[in-house]
Amino acid sequence: MLYVWDFVWGFSGDPFVWTSILTCLAFMVIGFLKTYVTQANRWKGIAETVFLGALAALVAYFVGDFLESLLMS
Repeated sequence: MLYVWDFVWGFSGDPFVWTSILTCLAFMVIGFLKTYVTQANRWKGIAETVFLGALAALVAYFVGDFLESLLMS
């Protein structure tokens, strides 16, 4: 959403940094809410969700980078 905001109206900060921060906060909220369902430790649930989200982002980045190198060669 922040990239759309930046495209339409402009954004004075670094969109990547702010998007990363907001995504991390969203994962923290999801992890916190997950602990109500699983009855697990709150900090463990938050850390697990943030870790898995970051891991998924890294995998997506490297797969995209690999596919780009295949398509551009």
